[in-house]
Amino acid sequence: MRKIFIVLIISLISQLSQAKERFIPLELFTGGEIREDTEIKFTKANLVFGEKKRKKIIGPENWKNSNTGEIIKVYKRTRKSQSGVKTQLFTVTNNGQCIGRVWDSRRGGRIIVNGCKFPLGVWNEGEKRTFKGSSGGKTRKIELTILKLGKKQKDKVKFNWKLYDGSGKLMDDNDYTFSAGKAMTNLNDKKISK
Repeated sequence: MRKIFIVLIISLISQLSQAKERFIPLELFTGGEIREDTEIKFTKANLVFGEKKRKKIIGPENWKNSNTGEIIKVYKRTRKSQSGVKTQLFTVTNNGQCIGRVWDSRRGGRIIVNGCKFPLGVWNEGEKRTFKGSSGGKTRKIELTILKLGKKQKDKVKFNWKLYDGSGKLMDDNDYTFSAGKAMTNLNDKKISK
């Protein structure tokens, strides 16, 4: 019995040590050149991307939060559509664990506090993290789960992003894939019945 227990413990330790873990760089989000170091830096971005080449990300640039007066570095992401141009501003949030929106032009424009749209730093495949924030003054919960990670910083990342309202109701559920030099390469928008 003791031998079986020891074999099980060794097996478990072996499985845990082989878990996929890696550093996810900011450049995977911006489409910039991926560096070998593991520091999150605001590097230059100027990329047109997406299947129809309607999306663009540029930056970093300075942005002044009209609520707090604080000036921060942001990336500006735009998307052209039949209804016009959607603009979103992103910065590093949650103590470097993600890059998230700080401003969104939709619905007359709104400031977002503690947004999280893309994982940054060291993550494990299968790992789930939850973040609290607000959008336009309304409480939100964001949940990120790493679906596929790869081993190298240049490997693509696939993750699930969920957004919940203040009462815990699921508002949005998407799977995203980001690839080196291309930014977002796939979006699976799981339509939520309202």
